[in-house]
Amino acid sequence: MRRRRELVFGVIAVVLVIGYGVLGARVAPLLVPAGTPRPTPSKPVNTEVAAPRLPGTIAFALRGDVYLLRDGRYSNVSADGRSSQPNLSADGRTLLFVRRGSIDGKRLADGQVVDAILGYGDVVGRTVATGAERVILSGLRQRAANGFHVVAFEDGPALAPDGKRLAVIGTVNLAADLEVYDAQRGTRVALLSQGSNLADPAWSPDGKTIAVTSYTLGVPRLLLVAADGSRADPLVITAAGEPYRPSFSPDGAWLTYTLRLPAGGNDIHAVELRTGRDVALTADGKSWGGVFSPDGTRLAFLREAGGVIDLYAMDLGTALTTGGPPAAAVKLTGGEGVDGESRPSWGG
Repeated sequence: MRRRRELVFGVIAVVLVIGYGVLGARVAPLLVPAGTPRPTPSKPVNTEVAAPRLPGTIAFALRGDVYLLRDGRYSNVSADGRSSQPNLSADGRTLLFVRRGSIDGKRLADGQVVDAILGYGDVVGRTVATGAERVILSGLRQRAANGFHVVAFEDGPALAPDGKRLAVIGTVNLAADLEVYDAQRGTRVALLSQGSNLADPAWSPDGKTIAVTSYTLGVPRLLLVAADGSRADPLVITAAGEPYRPSFSPDGAWLTYTLRLPAGGNDIHAVELRTGRDVALTADGKSWGGVFSPDGTRLAFLREAGGVIDLYAMDLGTALTTGGPPAAAVKLTGGEGVDGESRPSWGG
């Protein structure tokens, strides 16, 4: 009996290692060299924190909750410690994010039925003006009386420009595939990959293309996937390093992305889709997750300093036109520890 228990726990350990290995392949590029750690301020909950004033609304995740920065202040819109991956509609009126959940269930290990806590992720929609929320897409895909529930992590929700479609990465049985859902009904309208390892979906402004990071071949690369499923084209990146986490400019002419540097660390670049011209927007090795402002003149991103991650923004100036340097970045948060795995989102 003891030997059987050891075998069962051994199989469970192997499954966990494999699962964390796949997750690590997608998270590893986010890691940055830590500086000298400093005390982290208390997490602001149900209070407003003063911040530099910028146009529109920026959503970001901080220590397990989603925050909105607007009108020169930021505050939390969730307080459960289980929310991340915010995405704002272009007009800033609708917020999507992922809320983690779990359920007691069963799994097979070495031919034996064992108890298991099954984790999943729901996509939640929130009306910014009223605070009304609803689960658009449940990660508890099927509840079973025998405990063998079907669960999925619904990651990287991205609302299409028309507000009618939702792109998401559905992770089931270690595959992370690109799916498109009806944003109102929560029904799937397209499965755009099978057996892949994708992340970070981002819509083009015309709603015809979804940019993703692909880890299917091991190292990250960027793919431009037709929303109708007709094609998926690798995007050629000339800068040395590994690109991930793409996001379109409002006019669709540029794609900003994070470049994991050969010597370690991360910087933010932008590539002009028509010409392939590549522009480095940061050079500190500790910046990632860039997203354009609604008018395309600024960039919000994450940066690590002193062992703490904060939200920053900078004016791009002529960096994408005549090649001038962008303005110095301005720190928007107060060192409370922004979630480095959730890119920010900037809406009107």
